[in-house]
Amino acid sequence: MSITRKTLDHPVLTLIVFVLLGLLGLFTVGKIAIALFPETDNPVAMVMTTYTNAGPESVEKTITEPIESALLSLNGLQSMSSTSSEGSSSVELSFAYGTDMDAIVSDIRDKLERVNRNLPDNASSPSIMRFSGSSSSIMRILLRGNRSVNDLKKIAENSITDILEQADGVGEATVMGGRTAQVRVELSQNRLEAYGFTVSTVSQALSKQNLELGGGKLQDGEKDYIVRTTGQYTSIDEINNTVISTVNGYNVKLSDVGTAYIGYADVTSEAYINGEPGVYVSITKQSDANTVTVANNVYEKINQLKETLPPDVTMEIIQDETTSIRETINTLINSAWQGLLLAIVILFLFLQNFKSTIIISISIPLSIIITLFCMSMAGITLNMMTLTGLILGVGMIVDASIVMIDIIYTYRQRGARPKIAAILGSQEMLMSVISGNLTTICVFIPFLFYISELEMLGQMFKGIIFTIVISLLSSLLVAIFLVPVLAGKFLP
Repeated sequence: MSITRKTLDHPVLTLIVFVLLGLLGLFTVGKIAIALFPETDNPVAMVMTTYTNAGPESVEKTITEPIESALLSLNGLQSMSSTSSEGSSSVELSFAYGTDMDAIVSDIRDKLERVNRNLPDNASSPSIMRFSGSSSSIMRILLRGNRSVNDLKKIAENSITDILEQADGVGEATVMGGRTAQVRVELSQNRLEAYGFTVSTVSQALSKQNLELGGGKLQDGEKDYIVRTTGQYTSIDEINNTVISTVNGYNVKLSDVGTAYIGYADVTSEAYINGEPGVYVSITKQSDANTVTVANNVYEKINQLKETLPPDVTMEIIQDETTSIRETINTLINSAWQGLLLAIVILFLFLQNFKSTIIISISIPLSIIITLFCMSMAGITLNMMTLTGLILGVGMIVDASIVMIDIIYTYRQRGARPKIAAILGSQEMLMSVISGNLTTICVFIPFLFYISELEMLGQMFKGIIFTIVISLLSSLLVAIFLVPVLAGKFLP
């Protein structure tokens, strides 16, 4: 018994299966991730280390060279470059496309743990950064208010960034512009010389007395008391009253040799908006998060913040990468629907049969919906490449169904009953339809073997190939199983 005969013996079951697939597809269409370009993995990692007040030569000998030696044995390493500058070291590692970067980062971390023991005491622990297409800012939010730039920066750091980073998918919220408040100490050179002090003497004295240390536990019967010292400074007066040293029985305080006060960090960079100094918050998404989804989550947090900020402080989005994404995707979606409608009109002109056109009109969107469902399950975003593949696939999707409906219609004109015509027509064209679609699919198979050699280009075109292949397979299922049922039973 042929596949078509079995299908036509259970038409309601076949119809229910495709209706369920269509409903699942419609349910996931609204949730499919949207992006301008496909997500790409850049197989590059960077190791950053800071060494305060060290010159470039010292950084290279004590930081960069030990790290390079430890990382040379990494699997798949193609190239390594390093930069040693005043107070910092960076080592960039490039790997082959297709490398499992999660495993590589884990190996790097293990090797750095062994190197970290031999680094200078004043050097920071090496940090690992991965490069990806999502490393740039997706949104910038400007703060306006009848306040100084430094006050706006303080509000942004204390009240805004923590809330924005709570949004799902946000990797980091960074405040740009203004200066950060900090405690500054101004020393008198004459007074230092009078007491025989140096700058390092004052610095060490302040550091030793600005500590909070654990003191262990005390047991009192069934109770345990945790002991800790609370030696951190809580006010400017405490800093000014700090005893630096005792000279001839006199406790020399910081106020005797200088003054501590609340000031601002030195200017290293400034942000200008429309030619005026300003403060904005830059939003960076997580590497595996969808740009549009993250932006929608940030919008909700912005509305939440507007209710808690001071009345004179407002937030304004001055840059939103998702605007161009939404416009481009909407344009492509409109083009796809217009092409679909045009294809249906042309089919009606050639078939000159209303019921046959209705069947084709059902098969095309159903194949597209099933394709979108498979894309969602595979984690592929709806972007320029996949939508292009979907638009290209619309023309190929209709081929199998047209062949099936045309041969069934031919048997109907010869006087065959609807069910018999559907069975005979499907049996006659089954192998031709399958071989035709498989031939098209096989064209893309060589691409899969060379996808790693194509590097970035391979990652960009992987989505479009997947979309075309899935759309062809879904159209093949619709043509083999659904079209004969509709032509032979429901729309004879």
